[in-house]
Amino acid sequence: MSRYFLVRHGVTQWNAQGRIQGQSDPSLNRTGQRQARRLGERLASVPFAGARCSDLRRCSETAAGILLGRNDVRLQEMPELREKNFGAWEGLTFGEVEARYPDPYRNWMTAGDPSFAPPGGESDLQLYSRAHTVVERLRQTLTGSGGNLLVVTHGGMLRALIACLLGLPAQKMWKFRFANAGLSVASVFDDGSAVVDLLNDTSHLGEGLEE
Repeated sequence: MSRYFLVRHGVTQWNAQGRIQGQSDPSLNRTGQRQARRLGERLASVPFAGARCSDLRRCSETAAGILLGRNDVRLQEMPELREKNFGAWEGLTFGEVEARYPDPYRNWMTAGDPSFAPPGGESDLQLYSRAHTVVERLRQTLTGSGGNLLVVTHGGMLRALIACLLGLPAQKMWKFRFANAGLSVASVFDDGSAVVDLLNDTSHLGEGLEE
């Protein structure tokens, strides 16, 4: 058995402004940096066999903050862990998307069609397929040896990863919510089954650092 410590990146200025980030690459703001260090303090006693993160800065910076001073853990970037590509909608607020793309926005918010993709972007089905690839790669990393693996990624990818680990269809992805610097833990067995032990816990952040 292995345990995945699944983390959403800390907050960015775009998060604070309610902008869709997707695969755009803003850095953590000061609050996000503090969130990462707080989570690192919480996980300081957890021995990690390895660490993986999206190659976007908000994730690599969060992972670096968590692992600050831990030279025993090797951090590897995985482009496959990137957030869903929102195409032309990236950088816009939800209100701006609704004003500029009223019909696609309404379809996205109400139809629940996992094949829908924003203009120039990625569908939930495509994100879910990418998450399946990630799950298989992570399993190969620790199968037979066990251990703990830190995984720092994005809200959309976390939804897809949890759905994949639990054998849920892509349509169930949006039943989950993940806060910035929230921690989830899943026990993953060698036969491919998984159990979620902790979901979106932010108790380490304390007053002033939670969303």
